[in-house]
Amino acid sequence: MLSRPICNHKKPKCEICTITIDVPARYSKDIRNEQMKDDKLKKIIDTFESPEKGSDYSNWTERGYLMNRGVLYRYSPDSDSEEAELVIPTQERQQILRDDHDAPTAGHYGAEGTVNRISNKYYWTGMRKFITDYFKNCPECNRFKASNQKPAGLLQTPVSSQRFETLAIDLFGPLPESKDGKKWIFIVEDYTTKWVELFALPSATAKECATTLLEEVLL
Repeated sequence: MLSRPICNHKKPKCEICTITIDVPARYSKDIRNEQMKDDKLKKIIDTFESPEKGSDYSNWTERGYLMNRGVLYRYSPDSDSEEAELVIPTQERQQILRDDHDAPTAGHYGAEGTVNRISNKYYWTGMRKFITDYFKNCPECNRFKASNQKPAGLLQTPVSSQRFETLAIDLFGPLPESKDGKKWIFIVEDYTTKWVELFALPSATAKECATTLLEEVLL
């Protein structure tokens, strides 16, 4: 008999209590054995099979979990669908993706399409992130995935209309200190003529460089 939440509605027909189970091709005992290897699923199953139905039982039933033939399923109480999904243990999730995404007949659907197809039959916590991460690491999908980036533009070389319109500046040092306390070389180059000026500075501060540029080059 199908185990499901007790319906307290007074109306004779209650759609939320009508749940369809898609029975897998494997034996129920084999599926159960795999679910029991997952500590989190084992905890839920033990709660359902315990003679005492406490707060944990109510918590799991409110979240849509139910038992059928010793196997754990889940349905969404807010969904219009009456079908319950088989709860997949951790060790079988990778194989589910291989069968439903990597197989020659699967077609390598995108992440969203794969989520929709798998969620119709199976459930596990964090399914969307798991599938998205798997999809990002799929060699075939990455190989043929269309790029959503704009093509690179043509390289354009700026053209100056006069001398000293565009300057390149740099610093070189520190060098061994000179007798007058200078240990940095301030380099100024004119892009148009390629003329280079060198200035010895005592320090490589922004103020020192700006003062030298204004007084020695621009003014």
